[in-house]
Amino acid sequence: MPTPFIALDKLDKRYSDHHAVKSIDLDIEAGEFIAIMGPSGCGKSTTLRLIAGLDAPTGGDIRIGGDSMRGVPAFQRNTPMVWQSLALFPFLSVVENVAFPLRMQKVGAARRRARALEWLDRLGLAGMAERNIAQLSGGQRQRVAIARALVTEPSVLLLDEPLSALDAHLRVRMQTELSRLHRELGITFVYVTHAQSEAFALADRIVIMSEGRIQQVGRPQDVYRAPANAFVAEFMGMNNLVRGEVRGGSGGLLEIGSALGTFQVPAETPLPAGARGDFVIAADRITLARGADGPGISGTVLGLEFVGSTQTVFIETEGGAEFRVQKQQHEIEALDLVPGRRVTLSWDPRHAWLLPQAA
Repeated sequence: MPTPFIALDKLDKRYSDHHAVKSIDLDIEAGEFIAIMGPSGCGKSTTLRLIAGLDAPTGGDIRIGGDSMRGVPAFQRNTPMVWQSLALFPFLSVVENVAFPLRMQKVGAARRRARALEWLDRLGLAGMAERNIAQLSGGQRQRVAIARALVTEPSVLLLDEPLSALDAHLRVRMQTELSRLHRELGITFVYVTHAQSEAFALADRIVIMSEGRIQQVGRPQDVYRAPANAFVAEFMGMNNLVRGEVRGGSGGLLEIGSALGTFQVPAETPLPAGARGDFVIAADRITLARGADGPGISGTVLGLEFVGSTQTVFIETEGGAEFRVQKQQHEIEALDLVPGRRVTLSWDPRHAWLLPQAA
């Protein structure tokens, strides 16, 4: 197997009162775009700081390009980071901000200015080189921060929630810009974010973390459709978790009994009766019908959330469980879905995903 460009080997980080990263393993290939996601305090930003050399691990190792980073300081790694706060220098001009890393590398004044101007041009800021940082918009400042990170021509770029301070329109534009840069440069991007939409739009693979541990690594569509455990299923937001118990099965389908009823769920291997049979069904896989008399789960519409061309319908079942269902606007209108409307939920058994059994 080829050697990964970045390898985290049993990487561990403890602070005096907190175990932030717990012996994680992760291989990142050269040129990959990796997004690390998880709730606040899960260890994702700490992992990024460890790769950058801004914090020292208390266990394990980091290898970049096959070389151990043990004892290698941040300024020798050439792993620049784009921060959420951007961390631009207000007392320097735009071009001076971009050239600053080259100044630290003792590149001559003429050469570093030329390279800084080149990167400003690539990011559409060539006419703003002499401006003060305070004169720029949020999106322009973001581009200055990216240009500053890339001016040293690194082989890896680290990004810690770089778009979180931007409004929705600018976030979409900067996602497009980052995707373009990744394609053109062919370097490795490691991107920390809370935003599922950013990760899905940008990343080749997604890493889900919780309480300092990696819960799942995979392509966005695999993590969404085939979560590794209940935490991932619930974290992804648009999966509905049904907890149940195996009652039997045949022909590649298990019969799962739950408080909501009995369901058939595909399974690659049979499980014995009495085994846990928790499964998920994605919000966009559920069919809704008006009324509560048909086959399926009866419920009541609690509310609707508008998310562009689709809406998320929140439904409380007769058993007290809450389901989320995603539908196109025209489907919502055809069903006249309003709070208080009685509905029936159903789905194709093939679209249910049985959660893997805990080890």
